[in-house]
Amino acid sequence: MTASPDPGRRPHLDRITWITYLQLSLFAFFLYGFGATQALLRDEQGTSRTIASLHAIVFAAANVIAGLLIPRLMERWGRGRVIRYAVIVMSLGIAVYTAPFGLPASLIGTALVSCGGVSLVATANAFILDYQGSAGPAALTQANALAALFGFLVPLIIGLTTALAWGWRIGLWALIVALLVTELFRSRQPPTPRLQLAQAPRPQRPTTAGHFGHDHSPMPRRFWWSLGVVGLLLATEFTLTLWSADLLRERAGLGPAAAAASLAAVTGGMFCGRIVGSRLAQRWSVDRLLVSSIVLTLSAFFVAWTFTRAWVIVTALFVVGLGIAVHWPIGVSRAVASSGGRIDRASGLSSVAAGVAGGIAPFVLGVLSDQIGFHLAFLTVPVLLVTALALLLIRPVTTTTPAPQPEPEPEPVNDDALPHLTRDDPAGASPPEPTTADRPAADDRPPRSQ
Repeated sequence: MTASPDPGRRPHLDRITWITYLQLSLFAFFLYGFGATQALLRDEQGTSRTIASLHAIVFAAANVIAGLLIPRLMERWGRGRVIRYAVIVMSLGIAVYTAPFGLPASLIGTALVSCGGVSLVATANAFILDYQGSAGPAALTQANALAALFGFLVPLIIGLTTALAWGWRIGLWALIVALLVTELFRSRQPPTPRLQLAQAPRPQRPTTAGHFGHDHSPMPRRFWWSLGVVGLLLATEFTLTLWSADLLRERAGLGPAAAAASLAAVTGGMFCGRIVGSRLAQRWSVDRLLVSSIVLTLSAFFVAWTFTRAWVIVTALFVVGLGIAVHWPIGVSRAVASSGGRIDRASGLSSVAAGVAGGIAPFVLGVLSDQIGFHLAFLTVPVLLVTALALLLIRPVTTTTPAPQPEPEPEPVNDDALPHLTRDDPAGASPPEPTTADRPAADDRPPRSQ
């Protein structure tokens, strides 16, 4: 069994890293806005919870398609080019989703946003983990902390614009502009050797003949167990962000605008949790961090599920957000650590798992709520969490918990020592040998357990 990486150094926060963080945050703006707008869209379209849940199914289906294609596209086009196209598709999808043309338009828009957004997330995750080396898990948690801040803001914005009769669409229209501007800045970054190596088209692993090419070998068994954990945890997050507003409407009697705004409790908790989680990721094993977060989430969920006072539910949902904060970044890091070095494939398949589980679980909850009532149906959440916890305990990635280590200062990057890539390489030329920029140092590689 391959263990997860030991706690690494602090992330190197250069300009391209911040731009990547921001692009992930803009997708989060839509994702959490998607959850906040579902109840409002359902009221506007006059649909049941079951019909409204079709948005989650469409999102999941498009997620799966994109997740399966992205690893190949990253190898062929490079991560930078994939991100550019993902931003364009996502922007088009938001425009269609917000068009006032009823259910067909919102479903088509959802599919486009899912394709673009999932492509962006999978590619940006792979870029960060490769570009940052041993600091990858901490960097990914930092990126998701900023994303959670955007997720915290969007329910407040949607609630405010709805209350002011401006409509819920105006914030998402501004998002289109922001996405295109960030991609413009990304495209203008100086092509340093380190950046080129992290973004250029290049196969991830050598073939058995010693040449570079597509790796079609089966993923390790331990990876599929880790992928199951990712799917279950993301199903939990999607279910909570899509349906927590309904919990506040039904149990606490809040109106649509107030309930949408109160969803900021979950995303605010996620923001705080990811700030703390980025620190803990440098000291704790990924298994220890995930087990602790699941226990915290379960405890807070039952408080929110049991009580009827709005302030108690909102407070409990904040703690729920603290718990689920690290589920995606640490879950993906765990899956990558179990993949045998196939970063792009692991990242793409993680997005597939998240899409499948994140689409099916909210849909199942919507169907159950129409049959047995929303309150009982919401118990889907602890079922998902307990199952993920069981998989973690049955098949741990780490066998020991690393001791806390001091945080060294990030080492400066010597771009001059890295080989330069050009667009003029002859056809069929072999890519350069991996360097320290794209291959972890000896103490960065996951140790093998006995």
